[in-house]
Amino acid sequence: MTTWLGLDAGHADPRAADSTALALHESLLFHAQVVCVHAVDDHHAMSFRLAEDPSENVVATLVERGYGVAVHHAARQRLAGPDDLTAGALRAALAHRDRVEGRALRFPGQRALRGRYGVSDILAFSAIEEVLPHGVQSVDARGDLQPRFHNGKLVLNV
Repeated sequence: MTTWLGLDAGHADPRAADSTALALHESLLFHAQVVCVHAVDDHHAMSFRLAEDPSENVVATLVERGYGVAVHHAARQRLAGPDDLTAGALRAALAHRDRVEGRALRFPGQRALRGRYGVSDILAFSAIEEVLPHGVQSVDARGDLQPRFHNGKLVLNV
């Protein structure tokens, strides 16, 4: 079972959204498998791929902190928090689910990518599915790679 959690706090600065997403991943949403930031209209929202729905306590805590919250699982979805932020939260969750847009800050295999790696190793041992431009042989991966969803794939542009 996979659940996508979208959060919107109206961050105008993408670095602030990055910082917030990573802080949430290190605390309240530590079990998220993929963490993304998305451009939503004139600001940035966040999304998290989870193995299960977040607890009621987690959702309540996020709403108390002022987030627009969208929990999307299969055909069910739940919106909570300020109305002006729930639409952005839902857009982020659906963009992540459909893999059409979003910059991944955390993804499977990322921690192992330290140093210079061949593209074939990156593709084999991480969630990255394509490296552009084609023909690149190796990538200097300092652990801060931020691939983006594009056309259903997690793509790293180097």
